[in-house]
Amino acid sequence: MTCNLDKNDYYTQRNNSLYPSAACMPTSYVMFLNGNGRNYFNDTNLSDDDYFMSLLRSDKAWEYAKKNYPDLISDGYTPNEIHGMYGNYLSPIVCGGKVSRFVTDLTFNSCVERVLSGQVIMTSGKFDKLEGHAFCIIGYDGTNLILADPWGNFNSGYKDSKGYGVKMTYSDFEKHVKPTALKKWGHVII
Repeated sequence: MTCNLDKNDYYTQRNNSLYPSAACMPTSYVMFLNGNGRNYFNDTNLSDDDYFMSLLRSDKAWEYAKKNYPDLISDGYTPNEIHGMYGNYLSPIVCGGKVSRFVTDLTFNSCVERVLSGQVIMTSGKFDKLEGHAFCIIGYDGTNLILADPWGNFNSGYKDSKGYGVKMTYSDFEKHVKPTALKKWGHVII
């Protein structure tokens, strides 16, 4: 089994102090950066994912999002919920430059290829009670993708809060990962 995120680098959003129920993307981005070996800067007393959330909910982030993603803001999204904010706004602040890009052409097989080459992918999905939820693909066991999900295990309907090492079958990938079409969205390292 290939796994590109050490268990010690797994983060849960459930213990966040800033908007924990809306923190899946900042928390997943921390795991994404760690799993891809990208250093980032945090000189606050906040946990890394709370720090990312604080940056993404700042006045500057709102200004950036209104300018660059006006339709999403008018649709009610907050900056931390906008995929483009991570590679284009957040990583230049915390990493000193753009380290990821958002792609719209991922398939199960391309995720397997990326994971086998040592990458972690951040993506999002739609689950029973979660219309939108971000998580990382961190490994492959020869049949299933291995996830680091900051809310827990989707296979248990999120009753199990342990989200490190969760398995996702091909059919679950097709059913849950957004969009629910052949080609999926996700963040990849550059």
